[in-house]
Amino acid sequence: MSSIANDHDVISSLPDTVLCHILSFIPTTEAVATSVLSKRWTHLWRSVPSLNICDVNLDDLEDYCRFNDFVYSVLLARNNTSIKSSIFNIWYDDPHLGRLGFPNVIKWINSIVQRGLERLEMCVGMVEDNLQLPISILSCRTLVVLDVSGFTVKGFSSVRLPSLKILRVQDSIFLNARDLLLLLTGCPILEDLYACNLQSQSEDSLSYQECESLSLSKLIKAQMPHTFCHFPLKALRNVNELCIEINKVYRCFDEIPTFHNLTKSKLHSINYNWNLLVQVLNHCPNLQHIELSQGTDYGGGKRDNDQENWVDPISVPQCISLHLKTCTLWYFRGQQGELQLAKYILNHARVLQTMKICCRDSLKKERELSLCSKVSPTCELIFHVFRFHKEESLSD
Repeated sequence: MSSIANDHDVISSLPDTVLCHILSFIPTTEAVATSVLSKRWTHLWRSVPSLNICDVNLDDLEDYCRFNDFVYSVLLARNNTSIKSSIFNIWYDDPHLGRLGFPNVIKWINSIVQRGLERLEMCVGMVEDNLQLPISILSCRTLVVLDVSGFTVKGFSSVRLPSLKILRVQDSIFLNARDLLLLLTGCPILEDLYACNLQSQSEDSLSYQECESLSLSKLIKAQMPHTFCHFPLKALRNVNELCIEINKVYRCFDEIPTFHNLTKSKLHSINYNWNLLVQVLNHCPNLQHIELSQGTDYGGGKRDNDQENWVDPISVPQCISLHLKTCTLWYFRGQQGELQLAKYILNHARVLQTMKICCRDSLKKERELSLCSKVSPTCELIFHVFRFHKEESLSD
């Protein structure tokens, strides 16, 4: 019986649908290679519900031609079969190859968005410049997850992504803040937004009417580290997790909404604007976990515009007194305003469990804060000492 069990081919006994599902998790080059295993596997890869072009690095014309021929042959062999998921991760070492090859990528994208595509990850680049995002992506009605990196987003007048729930855009360039707004307006059921290191080619502020036009009522999670363009906070009011460069996206004429659902927040680059910090905290009544990053130079020297004096607010924000469990202060330099803020939180956070301070040198600051009276007897004060580097990010 044992010899019979050993000879039994478990994999080949699985239904075709299961085998295709397994093959959907590997690069398409490997899926196609399974065609030599046996007669049954010859055409199986053609029904795999994914197209995964992963980690392709093209540095000469021969590689470029071979790669193009492969992708075109795969798409032709599949006829018009459904493609639910696709990954394009391509790098052109030679800018000439990039300019020559990217029109083909656009054709491939135009083809798969018409085949019921639900998930797309796309990072295509070359040495000299960001490439323009294929516009056909922005009208794919079946797309649920979109993850793009390293593109210039322009040349579109409307966006129709009625099924999109997860959007990740990073290291990309928008013509202006209005284009980012237009993109999000076309995602009515968006639940998860990650917008990292976005740039705009022109400095502009949105009008009141433009801010009012954006409603992301389904949004649960919004992470926007190193995104510096104006963005209406009101559109984020329903989130339960928020990471944002608050002083870069906020304008004085904007309304700060009440974040009733917000329990976890990372506020970057307050720049010692304590009044703005208090305003935000007063609008987060149920906040339980907060991380604060003071300053934009990641631990550099004092700047002339630093506002050093923390002034205790007339009333303690509800989130601090009733709900705050963990607090982390990043890039802590021990300046007077920072120390006053840390003491204020320790003195008023009744249920605080952990106060973590990340700094260069803890000895003097640790002694001073350790003597501070803590309203929460169970609060643990932790100092994390490390060297600051500009590439360090609160989002990591």
